[in-house]
Amino acid sequence: MPNFEYSRLFSLRKWIRVMAAFSFFQTGSFAVAQDDATAKTYSPTNAVTNPPATAPADSKANTSVEKELMELRLGPFDLHPRLSAGFVYDDNILLTTANKEADMDWMIQPAIQAVAGDDAALIAYRDQNYDVLSLSPGNLIIQQPEAWPGKLFILDYGPRFQIFDKYTANNSMDEFGTLNLLWPMNKLILGFRQDYQLQKTEIIEFDQRATVETISSALSAAYQLGDATSMESNFRRISIGYGQAGLTGYTEYNTEDWFNYAVAPDLPVSLGVLAGQDDVANHQDQTYEQLRARARYSYTEKLAFDVSAGGELRQYENGKGDTLSPVFTLAAEYRPAVRTTVRLTGLRQQYASIYNGYNYAATGAALEARQGITDRFTAAVSAGYYGLDFTPTRRGLAGYSGDYYIARISLEAKIVRHLNAQIFYQLLGSRSQVSSGVNDDQTGVQLTLSY
Repeated sequence: MPNFEYSRLFSLRKWIRVMAAFSFFQTGSFAVAQDDATAKTYSPTNAVTNPPATAPADSKANTSVEKELMELRLGPFDLHPRLSAGFVYDDNILLTTANKEADMDWMIQPAIQAVAGDDAALIAYRDQNYDVLSLSPGNLIIQQPEAWPGKLFILDYGPRFQIFDKYTANNSMDEFGTLNLLWPMNKLILGFRQDYQLQKTEIIEFDQRATVETISSALSAAYQLGDATSMESNFRRISIGYGQAGLTGYTEYNTEDWFNYAVAPDLPVSLGVLAGQDDVANHQDQTYEQLRARARYSYTEKLAFDVSAGGELRQYENGKGDTLSPVFTLAAEYRPAVRTTVRLTGLRQQYASIYNGYNYAATGAALEARQGITDRFTAAVSAGYYGLDFTPTRRGLAGYSGDYYIARISLEAKIVRHLNAQIFYQLLGSRSQVSSGVNDDQTGVQLTLSY
């Protein structure tokens, strides 16, 4: 990296330290404010009989600034800026089995989301902890039309700067961008999504740090046939490329079509047919077909799940025999108490390529538990395990297997309105039949300011 660019990144690193110090200072101030009895007495239900005290001049100024930030507009777009910053101490940044390189990785990511259309509905979804970029025709069509948002056009972009203390060759500017168009009509919902990601990150399947470029496009449509029936279709193109010798990218074209039937008002089941083609270098092209059944339940405060399972038949251009394997996805959430959440995710999925001459299947699950300690603090712990089966796609190569695991514990805090902080520890490990085991410990802090 040129010297002048590194100097700019070094300045950003110093700014992150200042932001962290300021945030913890704000934490103490906020706690004192909560001890003030007058700060606890106002609520919408007692506003008439117990009006709030007059705000001091600086409070009015802060409210005015916040209001201006919340009402940022550019033409037809409502603007929602955000800023994330933090650091991670990593004792094995390259995921090597010997001669580990430990370093401090400083990160800062300014980002902005521009929304045209039903911005109020988008904010309501976000306040319920939904990922607003995941809104899609297929997720909405199983809900009642009155729950659908209005027309939405979302642009989201945020570069991320990674700055290392010692091993500066790993410095990078990553990019994350999304365009999402959602067009609900009377019974029809149309959608288009374009994603772009360019990041330098650890690839646990490869036990190495590498640059990965992912470009995906999706055209979707969903139609409500009747009170209990609906259909949805998705057409996708996904391109994955690696900036690392020995890794092979590919481009996949796929389609999936689902017929949904509500056996109960809040329990839709579906039958789906999926098919795809993977274009891989060196005559390793593949095609596949899947038949799946799916059930979704997400209309209760205590339990929600989305489960699909089926089989995949895959064919290979180079003459390798067809393979038949199971596939499934699982996402479930249970809330036994107001501040307690348990989440379970799982998958078995086959991928076209990562090593030249191999594709691989990943099978595994992760469990996360979150416990609210107070209105401001939440503790979380999670663990996941995944098995990897590498299958040769050409003659002369032998198959092998491996696995990896991830465990994480974190404490999250709402410092002031719009400013959240997280401190975490993460342990990652992997092993396979062709390499020694890899272990990686990470400890970090992250601050996020969003409007």
